[in-house]
Amino acid sequence: MTFREKEPLQRRASTPVPPQPHTQRSHPPLGQSASYHPGDKLLHYRAHWSSDSDDDSQSESDCVYRVVLLGDHGVGKTSLAGIFAGITEKDEQPGEDTYERTLTVDGEKTTLIVMDTWENDKLDVSAQDDCLNIGSAYVIVYSVTNRSSFDSASELRITLRRARQAENIPIILVGNKSDLVRSREVAVEEGRACAVVFDCKFIETSASLQHNVAELFEGVVRQIRLRQGGSKAVERQLSTYKRKESLTQKARRFLDRLVARNNQRMAVKARSKSCHDLAVL
Repeated sequence: MTFREKEPLQRRASTPVPPQPHTQRSHPPLGQSASYHPGDKLLHYRAHWSSDSDDDSQSESDCVYRVVLLGDHGVGKTSLAGIFAGITEKDEQPGEDTYERTLTVDGEKTTLIVMDTWENDKLDVSAQDDCLNIGSAYVIVYSVTNRSSFDSASELRITLRRARQAENIPIILVGNKSDLVRSREVAVEEGRACAVVFDCKFIETSASLQHNVAELFEGVVRQIRLRQGGSKAVERQLSTYKRKESLTQKARRFLDRLVARNNQRMAVKARSKSCHDLAVL
């Protein structure tokens, strides 16, 4: 992950706007920050962040999705959002709460609008409901050095399920501050187990070391694609795979399912293996 020279970019509007049709907007592969609060000082950041090399032949059209950060105060949501926007120095934090960036992931462009607007004790019920209903994906952050924030993350997952129970939206549980080994209160295994129980993805990050931050947001893009645009493709792939399966493979797959169904530990272990893989459902 590399970052390029900063330069001023245009500010977004003061109120959330729905994603526009692909043919009506075009975003360069740049990072910028923006705020919904008019009057703030304009500070914008340019950066390059891609899981693939740039390709001039790529289509100029791209998708735009909102990603809402949830979690207790002090867990590192703003730091993660700042790294996403290309802000690397603490003294450069502009005090803004919404950041936009176009990522090239697996050769395709996608624009994410990351919203760092959640405050448990400051938002009224209506504002909290808006946060829980506006996102295309959610990143629930806790600090591995604060068990209370981990408990709150579990409660947020339950609240989010109630608010969006009929929707197949991506949810990623993030254990931040993984570099603070001596202060750790929540083990990696606990985070994975929580992700398995609440049926979401899991990753540990360190905002201070910028560890796994790029992987997190690129994983968000992949999860959105898998859920919103890839259902038919997945069905076709499964159909092709089933036709190609040999009798032995089918028998083995049946036995594996039978064993997993009768052995809860094996089933949980199988699910825990995929909970930290943000490239699969």
